Amino acid sequence: MMIERKRSVKDIFLIMILCVLTVIFLIPMFLVLMNSFKSRLFVSTQPFSFPNAQTFVGFENYIDAVTDKTFMHAFWYTSLFTVVSILAINIFAFAIAFALTQEIKGANIFRTVFFMPNLIGGIVLGYIWSMIFDGFLGYYQTSILMDKEWGFWGLIILTCWQQIGYMMIIYIAGLQAIPNELIEAARID
Repeated sequence: MMIERKRSVKDIFLIMILCVLTVIFLIPMFLVLMNSFKSRLFVSTQPFSFPNAQTFVGFENYIDAVTDKTFMHAFWYTSLFTVVSILAINIFAFAIAFALTQEIKGANIFRTVFFMPNLIGGIVLGYIWSMIFDGFLGYYQTSILMDKEWGFWGLIILTCWQQIGYMMIIYIAGLQAIPNELIEAARID
C-alpha cells in the first residue's frame, strides 16, 4: 500500500514537471523554430495593431545570416572569446586549486578571496571593470568601449576574474577526492 502511494505521488510530480517543461520550454522552442522559417513583418503602418504578415521562406533567413559579414564577424569573435576564456579560466583555476590543496597556511582565506567575485552580479562587475580599464587606458587617450582589441581582452579578463573562483572550488573538490594512497603511489612512480 505504501509503495503504491509513493509511486503515485512520484508519478504526479513527474507529470507536473513534464507539463511545466512543455509549456515553458518545448512549446516556445518549437514556435521559435517554426518562425525562423518565415519572413515576418514586425512594423505595421496601422497604429496599435500587431502586424501579422508571414510568408514561408525556408532556409533563406539562415542563408542571409551566414552570408552577412557583420553576423560572421560577430560569430567568429564570439567563438574566439569562448575558446580563450574557457582555456584561461580552467588553466588558472586548476593552478590555483592545486596550489591551495598543498596545505599552505591561510588556504581557506585565499579560497574565500578567489571565490568572492563570483558573488557579485555581472552588471556591477562590468561597470567596475569599465571604470578600472578606462582609468588605465586614459593614459593612452582611448576607452575600453572605443577599441575592439582592448574591449575583447577586457571582457576576457572580466570573465576570468569572475569565473576562476567558481571553477577553483570545483577543482579543489575533485583534488581532495583523490585518495592519499593514489597520490603516494604516483609519487613513488
